[in-house]
Amino acid sequence: MNDVLIEKDLIHETIANYCFYFDGAEFDKWVGLFTDDGIFDCGALGLYDGKEAIKIFTKNIPLTNGLPMMKHCIMNEVIKVSGNSATANSYLLMFKTKTDGSLVISMTGRYEDELVRHNDRWLFKKRKLHIETMGDMS
Repeated sequence: MNDVLIEKDLIHETIANYCFYFDGAEFDKWVGLFTDDGIFDCGALGLYDGKEAIKIFTKNIPLTNGLPMMKHCIMNEVIKVSGNSATANSYLLMFKTKTDGSLVISMTGRYEDELVRHNDRWLFKKRKLHIETMGDMS
């Protein structure tokens, strides 16, 4: 099998775990998807430089019954691998469950990622969120 396809699949897994860990409030695992000096750039929502800063970001996430009431859906990923580094671009569609149980689209945008291979997995060196629309985040 083509090694590039294996690497792309591992990167796809990192991107998927980003969603599952965040939406499942597994914030230590979520932070673990970044390199020690990783950057999470949310544009107008803040820039978090390094794992400690990224960990602080998670402390401000509102939880209901222990979970964030949102779901990240990432799609249309384009991944390019070059040795032990890679880039990925993808679209984001985020849903939010309101306290009355209704579902709204709370955000759309795209991610621009720089990843590096670390041992047997891929980590985010930089994840930049470009917010295109922001709806009801309450």
